[in-house]
Amino acid sequence: MSDSGPHDFRDHKAHMKWQSEKNEWMKQNAGVPSIPLEMAGGSKASSSSLVMQKALSNPLVPAGMLATTGCLVGMFVSALKQHRSMRTQWFMRGRIFFQGLTVVAMVTGAWMAGNAHAGPTMKPVLGKQ
Repeated sequence: MSDSGPHDFRDHKAHMKWQSEKNEWMKQNAGVPSIPLEMAGGSKASSSSLVMQKALSNPLVPAGMLATTGCLVGMFVSALKQHRSMRTQWFMRGRIFFQGLTVVAMVTGAWMAGNAHAGPTMKPVLGKQ
């Protein structure tokens, strides 16, 4: 038997042993889903197209990020240049509000994505079955 790993298919006996161990493990861990092939192989797409795809799949997250950033910039301008404390306070409250909405949008998007990929044998993450 060679000392190469189970991925080396030249050693048929070791490969078949690895296959049987893998099948046994899958039987014992039936509730644990495997990594989808499109995620396991990595992405061949460019980073800019991936960012655009993610932004279009859940547009509330980038909108919330922009609103939060706008409130931060407004808060700094109001506090450092204009010295208007009430306006600065409103920008701080707006930042907290938009940051909270962004977190809610991310959690909702993750929940919807998890339920969208749930097959007929898998249970939904939350809610009715």
